[in-house]
Amino acid sequence: MREETRRKLERALWRERLKKIAIGAVAAAAIGAYFVYEDVDARIDNVRVPGKVTAVGPLNIKNSQLVEEGLMVEVALDSGRHVSVMALKKTDPHVGDNVQITEHRHHTGRTTYSWK
Repeated sequence: MREETRRKLERALWRERLKKIAIGAVAAAAIGAYFVYEDVDARIDNVRVPGKVTAVGPLNIKNSQLVEEGLMVEVALDSGRHVSVMALKKTDPHVGDNVQITEHRHHTGRTTYSWK
């Protein structure tokens, strides 16, 4: 094999190796970014917020046990927002009740609410 042909072949082989290494590095970076996001989203600040129950209805889910035990409660927060939370029937919420619900502020900016 001539020297020039051998160098071209080696260059082509190295290009292919570098492409595979780059694809692997990008995949590893994407997986790492996903885990960092999950870790940040798992960090939560819980804040009790006052509100008033505006509607109470059945849960609209497929799990029949939860439908029997739970309710969907609409709450108008004192800050002006309206949120839906799930509550157990044994808590016996009624329209017009003043309640305190828990606002979960995730560090990614996501906000969720619970009846606790």
